[in-house]
Amino acid sequence: MCTTTISKSTILTLAFALLCSTAANALQGANPSADLDAIVKQVIAREHVVGASVLVARGDRILLHKGYGFADLGLEVPTKDETVYHVVGPMLPFTGIAVMQQVERGKLSLDDDISKFVPEFPLQGHHVTIRHLLNHTSGIVDYHYLGDPIEATSRQPKALDEVMALYAGKNWVNEPGKKWDWSISGFQLLVTIVERVTGQSFPDYVQQNIFKPAGVKSTTYCDDFTLTRGLSHAYRKISTGYVEARENGMAYNSDLRFCSTVGDLLQLWRSIKDKNLVRPETFKQMSTAEGAAAQMSAQDPKAQYGFAMILNHEEDHRRIGQHGSLMGYSGSLYDFPDDQLTIVVLTNTEDQNAYAITRALGRAILGLPALPDPKPAADRTLADKPVSGAERKQLAGTFVLKLDRVSANLHDSFAQYRRTYRVFDENGRLMIQPLGEGPERLLKQDDGSFAMRSSPQAHVSFVLQNDRAASMKMESPGFPLAGDRIGDGDPGTFHRQMR
Repeated sequence: MCTTTISKSTILTLAFALLCSTAANALQGANPSADLDAIVKQVIAREHVVGASVLVARGDRILLHKGYGFADLGLEVPTKDETVYHVVGPMLPFTGIAVMQQVERGKLSLDDDISKFVPEFPLQGHHVTIRHLLNHTSGIVDYHYLGDPIEATSRQPKALDEVMALYAGKNWVNEPGKKWDWSISGFQLLVTIVERVTGQSFPDYVQQNIFKPAGVKSTTYCDDFTLTRGLSHAYRKISTGYVEARENGMAYNSDLRFCSTVGDLLQLWRSIKDKNLVRPETFKQMSTAEGAAAQMSAQDPKAQYGFAMILNHEEDHRRIGQHGSLMGYSGSLYDFPDDQLTIVVLTNTEDQNAYAITRALGRAILGLPALPDPKPAADRTLADKPVSGAERKQLAGTFVLKLDRVSANLHDSFAQYRRTYRVFDENGRLMIQPLGEGPERLLKQDDGSFAMRSSPQAHVSFVLQNDRAASMKMESPGFPLAGDRIGDGDPGTFHRQMR
């Protein structure tokens, strides 16, 4: 991975200084006490965002339309108000629009069993409908929470059937229709179904039936065969700096392979009503929760899910939309229909920071108290104690780790999470390597455990039997992994897990 030599403090200082804006009416019509620009800066600093574009609209007025930080950190290229990003999260409602257009045209019924369109998918005796896929009550495991199947191959482009192969045949997480649980596997199936009933590729269908009627110009299908002009680089935080996120958008389903701007997303959202992309009664159905989707989370009883969009509240203010993070990007689009307020945020930094910016802005504009700042993780100073040759030999091996426990804030699919690591001696250095990623040194700590510079909060330890590591633990906040040694740490044993 490529690292940058720019310091964290320099990044944050420049992120405040290099701001680009084309909006002439900033803050007009907002809560007079809300300085929207200052709020965005504050969240960007707290969440360590490299670059972001933000658009806030209320009625027919633009309150904020601005770029923050860097689109390219290495070249110090500033972000613009209309910088292009891979869109993760806000495109999913438009997948729902594509499906519901086919329902309106009589090509699909919400209660059709998916075996009618995808007979090769192993349903294992379950009855799964289009409705179940749209509202995440199918019970199908989410492939991007499985660990190795996607994390070990996230740099490898895949065809639609290769994406399906990541989760086909896995255990069901719930009986269909009984419980809401997020699964982008359902969206991969919906893309396949749209292609089969229309006879078009998903990108072609969306271009002709959604993008063209909406009149957007900067929203494109971005894959390995296209040059996307104005596209920001993606980053993830590592230790006290950043590295480029190297995931390939073509490793995921087709509706995660689109690039756009905040301006285009606002225009697309407004076009649902203005251009009648679907009938008003269809959109009302999409934005109404039903069945098990009426309760997304025991921790948040107000959170609900419609068809391909989240239905939630800020206090008593209703909001609908979607957010997400993947491939080093973060996106959020939420509309407050009763307040005529729409907020679109795109960033080039992994984690749910776009959603954090959206919520902070929405609450300020609506006159609600600010949410408490999340408690930052305490900085950890890492030691680097000597590791003897005998100890390196003792700890070497290939280990398959799984979650010790699936906490309430994790989706049910994580119960099937598996991640393969090898620990090995590389010319006198004790190394650790996740399957499909690069190796790094294991640093021995004063208490005998180990750590990694890429994840300083993680504590790595081993259980020895017969003078050899029999198992390994990797304790990270909220994500404790543990598992047994399955063989030696040689490349043959390690890469056999890919077969």
